[in-house]
Amino acid sequence: MTQRLWYLIPVSIWLVLLLFAAPAEACGCGAYIPREGEGTVVQERALVRWDGQTEDIVMALGVQGNTTEAAWIMPVPVEATVQLGQAELFDTLQELTKPRVEYRYGLIPPVALGAGAAPDGAVGGAAPVTLLRQQTLGPFEVSTLAATDATALSDWLADNGYTFPDGLDEVLQAYVEQKWFYIAARLTSGANGQELSGELDPLWITFPSDELIYPMRATALATGVMPVYLYVLSDHRVEKAQTFGDSRVAFAGWIEPAALPAESPLAPFVDRKLFLTKFEERIWNPPSVNDDYRFSPAAADEIYYDVEIEYRYDIGGVPIILLVMGGACLVGLVIIVGGTVLLLSRQRRRTATA
Repeated sequence: MTQRLWYLIPVSIWLVLLLFAAPAEACGCGAYIPREGEGTVVQERALVRWDGQTEDIVMALGVQGNTTEAAWIMPVPVEATVQLGQAELFDTLQELTKPRVEYRYGLIPPVALGAGAAPDGAVGGAAPVTLLRQQTLGPFEVSTLAATDATALSDWLADNGYTFPDGLDEVLQAYVEQKWFYIAARLTSGANGQELSGELDPLWITFPSDELIYPMRATALATGVMPVYLYVLSDHRVEKAQTFGDSRVAFAGWIEPAALPAESPLAPFVDRKLFLTKFEERIWNPPSVNDDYRFSPAAADEIYYDVEIEYRYDIGGVPIILLVMGGACLVGLVIIVGGTVLLLSRQRRRTATA
């Protein structure tokens, strides 16, 4: 039976927002508010790479709906740089970490009797908000901010066209107290009013860090079950102390530069032999999320990959049961013919000696 996995979408602290609030649709990063019509984040994935000194986070979102403008805000521990990532990165990661298929052969396909099995499982005295940098990256308008007051930060974003769900100030307050910085990005479809849909271009954020951390607290604003996909590249297999739902490792294995094509979108992140750990988590109660993901080395670099069992009931298009029956008939025929020949031979001997 092919095992069914609940694939979880990585939850960064991105707050997917749209102007002129309609009812908020929470994503793993916070809230999604359409400017016109309705829109929903249907897929959110992230790659995190850490070499002991520098952390990279690449985030991509999949959007479905009839909205024409979207924006994010992401807290980071220190001032960060931002650039565009390659759109094909997550397709490459998905292909690399997909389950391996093992084949089994059977006589008769099983009869489905019910539902399938459940899955495995700022310095004092400074301005309260400081605009550090603005840049245009493809379809994104990106601002890097520092803030010493959560309310002032919310006001700045509101004055610049962002609308927030209730409770955002409380989420940002924890980061303000830690003197974090913020990446605010706006994506528009352009003057033609084309709807945003499908996979959006990923943003690649880089900052110095002495720990491997992934912002999660804004997930508390979500109103429904939140799935998370998270790929982590590091010197060794990692584990996370925080779990806010059903969490599992879906892949764990080494990746070497020589194994990647030169043009692979993963190549810029794999400059030496690294260990890739893929986490999947399904957060059933988002308000319970009260911390960020922090990662540490696992006890061992144990290799793991999912296996899907696929049953086959034919060989070369011929049902196996027919081959078995045909083989049995052939064996039976051989026995009958052989027995008949033996019997006739004995009778001839008896006749000859009579």
